[in-house]
Amino acid sequence: MTQPLNWKTDALLREDTLNTLLENGETKDEKERLNDQPLANFYGILIKKLEFSQNNTLLTTARILPRMPYLPLNHYPFLKEELTDHNWLIAEKVRDYFYGSAMMDNSIRGWKQRIDRYVEKGAIPLPMLRGDETLWQQLIEQVLQKQQITIQSAKGERSIIPLALREKLVYLLGIIDGDGHLSKHQVHIVDYSKKQIEQLQSFFQELFGITGDIRKGNNGNYYILLVNGKWIVRLVSFITGHTLGRKYESLREPLILQRPPFQHIRGAYWRGMFDADASYKQALVFCTISEKLADDLNKYLISLGVNCVKNENIHGYTIYVNADSRQIVYDIVSSWHPEKLVEFQQLVTRNWYGSLSLFHGLQFENMIDSDYFNFCKLPGRIRLINGGKVIKKLREQMCWTQNELADELAVSLSSISKYEQLKINPRMALLTKLFTICGILSALERMRYFERNSL
Repeated sequence: MTQPLNWKTDALLREDTLNTLLENGETKDEKERLNDQPLANFYGILIKKLEFSQNNTLLTTARILPRMPYLPLNHYPFLKEELTDHNWLIAEKVRDYFYGSAMMDNSIRGWKQRIDRYVEKGAIPLPMLRGDETLWQQLIEQVLQKQQITIQSAKGERSIIPLALREKLVYLLGIIDGDGHLSKHQVHIVDYSKKQIEQLQSFFQELFGITGDIRKGNNGNYYILLVNGKWIVRLVSFITGHTLGRKYESLREPLILQRPPFQHIRGAYWRGMFDADASYKQALVFCTISEKLADDLNKYLISLGVNCVKNENIHGYTIYVNADSRQIVYDIVSSWHPEKLVEFQQLVTRNWYGSLSLFHGLQFENMIDSDYFNFCKLPGRIRLINGGKVIKKLREQMCWTQNELADELAVSLSSISKYEQLKINPRMALLTKLFTICGILSALERMRYFERNSL
């Protein structure tokens, strides 16, 4: 005889994130299902096993069900008919499902009375359907067909949980990972642009049916979007692995976006991350405290054919996109941020030598050879930021030790060490000498070599 389903043995109740499920512990068939429909197990996303446990001191018999998501019966009319016509049979299955939980009610009559009350009120807790296979399959069919589930709180606050990964949802995940954090019942997003916050507010309304509240920051130069919804928080946390609280070092790109059939919207996640944490003012730069996230971005950009450099500093990690690759990032990742989009467009169309206008007294007409800026015409006394990277790259390319390079350039060993550690910047004259020694004689070749290895 088949044992009745119980919350303790229910395979749908999971504590794992999507990243964990894709990396560990799943059979080949289960991984294939995850690849096709990663959000199909909405039950395990919205509800946690801890919420049933008698050991959860935060819960009491009276409070366990009000903490669950409810299904509005006017939205799922077939449920009302079934719950009314078969209330005793369903009550027995519900009793079996909750047996041993914090509810501590083993009476079929008691569960039947609850069902009647919920039908009268027009909404029923989602777990009360889990024990009845017929009801559950009917719900699954309708929910997966629409690729969303409509739920409400015990107080009647209604929301939608999307069950398909689409571009705007993936963009919001990037925004939240970049400029947001999750609390138990809220999504918090911060941005200096009110237009951007209002746009994000409209995305939440479109996707989740919840608008959220906009507030001004304490000093008035930024805005906060607060979106209430415990189950929205759980969906975001499940897909991204983003834990409750502020940013954390283990943040990474959702693995599902690296796999078919979702690779085509992978750029939307990084668009959100860039709109949150990238700068387009003088260069295309992305900053993060997470090494995993920096590695994920670095690999993604390289896969697009982008020339970029990852650096580590006391604040975290920085990805610099070389000037010759900005157009690729703009075409594939782009921006939806109203102000940053303008900055990005200006950066992409800017003359690559325009940043040198800060050097007082440079005569550009004397610096241009044919169609390119002659790098070697810079005055020898000018020091070049990140020139130490070029020195190290060329030294390793020539298989020299630091001591051997110091002899070649007639400088001290400590100077070479400080150049390569970026503690001091070398003069143009020193780099010109090094290029000559290494046989890099073309002015265009020197300029491109410096740009590839120093940004």
